[in-house]
Amino acid sequence: MSNQPHATALEEGFSLQQLAEGLGSLELDGADDVMIMGICDDSRQAKPGYAMLCLPRAAAQADAYAEAANAQGATAIISVGMSVKTELPQLHLESMQQAGALLRRLFKTEQAGAHLYGVTGTDGKTSVAWMLREALTRYQTRPVWSTGTLGWMRSPDDICDIGNTTPSLLTMHAMLTAACLEDVHSVVCEVSSHGIAQQRIAGMDFRTAIWTNMGHDHLQDHGGYGPYLATKAGFIRDAAAHGGNVIANADHADIRELAPELACWYGHGLFRDDVDLAWEQELPGLLRLRSNGEEVVIEDVPLGDFHAENVACTALSLMTSQGVALQELPELLTGITAPPGRMQDVLAGFGQVFIDYAHTPEALESCLKAARKLARNRLIVAFGCGGERDREKRPQMGEIASELADVVWITSDNPRGELPAVIASEIEFGMVQPYHAEVHLQLDREQAIAEAIEAVEEGDILIIAGKGHEAYMEVCGRRQPWSDADIAESYLQKKNMSPDLRSAEAN
Repeated sequence: MSNQPHATALEEGFSLQQLAEGLGSLELDGADDVMIMGICDDSRQAKPGYAMLCLPRAAAQADAYAEAANAQGATAIISVGMSVKTELPQLHLESMQQAGALLRRLFKTEQAGAHLYGVTGTDGKTSVAWMLREALTRYQTRPVWSTGTLGWMRSPDDICDIGNTTPSLLTMHAMLTAACLEDVHSVVCEVSSHGIAQQRIAGMDFRTAIWTNMGHDHLQDHGGYGPYLATKAGFIRDAAAHGGNVIANADHADIRELAPELACWYGHGLFRDDVDLAWEQELPGLLRLRSNGEEVVIEDVPLGDFHAENVACTALSLMTSQGVALQELPELLTGITAPPGRMQDVLAGFGQVFIDYAHTPEALESCLKAARKLARNRLIVAFGCGGERDREKRPQMGEIASELADVVWITSDNPRGELPAVIASEIEFGMVQPYHAEVHLQLDREQAIAEAIEAVEEGDILIIAGKGHEAYMEVCGRRQPWSDADIAESYLQKKNMSPDLRSAEAN
């Protein structure tokens, strides 16, 4: 259960007539005016004096929700893109953009000072948001927040679960309101394809939009890769059209084609003249950045080429949005951390076992290529694919794993309503036979992790991919507590015990 707020109280009442002025048409049903004391998007959260926000996604149930809100004492209905059958005064809005403008008027955030960053892309959103929040915190003294897969983060020790990578329209505006009240310098928001398509970000003025990469995820929800790509591109272009900065990855052909002409570009390879910031990683942990003929070196960056790319993206975002000079970057970025579950070293493994969120073909490929550079012996991977999601990526990930790793454990990963054995067979279908790798099938994920850890030898690297920071395993509509890191830690400690201690524990 997320803590995403579905109702927000106002410190003082707001006239419905004033709220409607210039935004929509008002039906007062005989009343002169009503005062709004709060707003909700869930009828169960309605209270006396509240307005109930009815959004297009719930159009089929809107009449029933309005009746339920009325029974709870709601004062008015605010309907978006539809007319709701209700006895309450009703404000009709034509679009989600009008709803966003209304919320900014209601919450008095029209002059909000916080710099809003929107980070989109198939992979890398969470890492860039994490790194940018950390770097901006180093850069100046005011608070910096982020929102996304990890939750609404005020600091690494203060994280609120918000359910979705990009939360609801009401939650986004409630967060902006809180940011204004607490004089927050910047809010870095992960912007998902679902969040864009459902216009949960309506009314949010992103001053900087960041496009990390493109791959395959959630394609079934968008009708294929083309619409998915267009959704991402639409967010970037919209931000640019409203005067926002655009930071884009020059190494992806689709991004290169669709990002606005005036975008600022970062790309791999130091000596190129088609980007604003070039990056190269010659050794793990060291990142070289080059811009306008000058170079700097960032030390102690998280392991993996993909994290080097994320740090480069963060660097160009700082340069473009805050005017940070290239020579200032080492102080801001040296020792920058990665979020939990992104090439996370399991300490009991002494640098041999890593947890990673890679759950797309592109992310798994990047992760395994990065891990190969660390391995002095074999590269081992344990992974699965989610149920009821993107079946086409299963054989792709099977092929990538069997081609890039030496030993593979196929296992379960949030099977939801599907049979894990069916998902595993579709992963295996993509593996080119005869297998390049040694392949094992173990549908019990804990057992697969245990077997993979037991197989690790001197010089091997084990990647446990797919779940990263996720604290649950979703099976048949139920989420069970889960942690790849805790399980790996437990089996590593057992493995690292002396033979005598292991024997004693077994007895």
